[in-house]
Amino acid sequence: MKRAYSLTTRLALAFALVAGCAFGAVGTYLYRALAMQIVERDDAELMRKATRVRAELAEHHVAGNDRWRELSRIVSGNDEFALTVRGADGRVRVTANANAGTPPDFPSLAMAAPVDASAIHSWVGANGHTVRGIRLMARIPEVDTPMQVVVYQMAISRMALLRAYRWKLALATLLGALTAGGLGYAALRAGMAPLRRIAAGTHAITFSSADLAIDPAELPLELRELALALQQMIARLHEGYDRLSQFSMDLAHDFRTPIGNLLGQTQVTLSSDRSTEEYQALLASNVEEYERLARMIENMLFLARADNARVAMHCTTLDLADELARQADYFELLAEAREVTIRVDAHGKVFADPMLLRRAIGNLISNAVRYTPAGEAIVLVGREEGGQARIEVCNPGPGIAPDHLPRLFDRFFRGDPARANSGESSGIGLAIVKTIMDLHHGSVQAESTPGKVTRFRLEFPGRTPVGQV
Repeated sequence: MKRAYSLTTRLALAFALVAGCAFGAVGTYLYRALAMQIVERDDAELMRKATRVRAELAEHHVAGNDRWRELSRIVSGNDEFALTVRGADGRVRVTANANAGTPPDFPSLAMAAPVDASAIHSWVGANGHTVRGIRLMARIPEVDTPMQVVVYQMAISRMALLRAYRWKLALATLLGALTAGGLGYAALRAGMAPLRRIAAGTHAITFSSADLAIDPAELPLELRELALALQQMIARLHEGYDRLSQFSMDLAHDFRTPIGNLLGQTQVTLSSDRSTEEYQALLASNVEEYERLARMIENMLFLARADNARVAMHCTTLDLADELARQADYFELLAEAREVTIRVDAHGKVFADPMLLRRAIGNLISNAVRYTPAGEAIVLVGREEGGQARIEVCNPGPGIAPDHLPRLFDRFFRGDPARANSGESSGIGLAIVKTIMDLHHGSVQAESTPGKVTRFRLEFPGRTPVGQV
């Protein structure tokens, strides 16, 4: 398994590397600049001595050995400079400090040519040091043949100076990189403190205290969005956990009622001998409870499939008047039993899945029939406007309390406490309507004035490729 290093350590090493490269680049520049300045200074001194030797030979009137001793004084006082003068016959007339070995053969500067940097040549002396020199031709007034003069300098002190400077630059670069890395590590440790606070706060989160105890306003700008996103995620998880817990409790409660009915009726019937008619009545009652359980399970499976995007959509263009009339006919007998009438006022088209559309409208009509007082009417309205369809189910009745409207489409929510234990409602009918509208990328709203009219509105978008949702 690949070893994971601390982000602080990696960034500190990166700082040290960057600082080392920067210091190294600056040090290299300074080293080269110094070396060039020293070479230029030494070359200028070398050219000055070579020019002086040529002038002394051309203008000197001292004869014999005194002439050569005065030439030697030009390079005396500095052991790095040396001088060699040869006659036309090749015999050495004078030599001074000639401890760099025999100079190699390189072109001589003509007598009339000026002494400049182009006349300087380099070679490696006998002691391994770099030597720079000038070979030129000079004429003595009393001698017709020219003399060959070699003036050169051994770069011993210069190389020692550059070597010491190079080591100092390397040491300074190393110390600078280490200092930058250490300071960077300390700064990063301080800069990472908010992240450690976020991590500690995240570790402390439980379902009983689902809150990130950090104020985003106290964090750096770069971490505020992260803290806000974490808080929002935690809030969503906590809300989901609460809904799941409530769902589990409601589910257990709703299953307990029919199962309790089945168990109680059966135990009472089996407690003594019964007639055939009584057993038949028991079985008929049990069938009703089984059907209720089957409907509840089927509705829950539908919601589960919708939540996991496993509901196949087959949308087509439908006539609003035909669909609403079909639902009105289906609920006619139930409405008559409650002395309620159903009226349809619709025109236009809707683009939807036929089965899901009928299921959503059916749930709304069933809910309206349940709460509409006897002698009143339920109105089904359908309209197509601007390519979008709207369906409304309106009914008079007790209405819905304003504080219940935001939670009306939550699963297992019942706005009427008196009906919480009733078998007439499972509490997921309106949740199914909301899910169906979400599948169609539409919306559902509820408006209610207590004691007057309750209106449920379904809004479908235009003809869009809903496909598989």
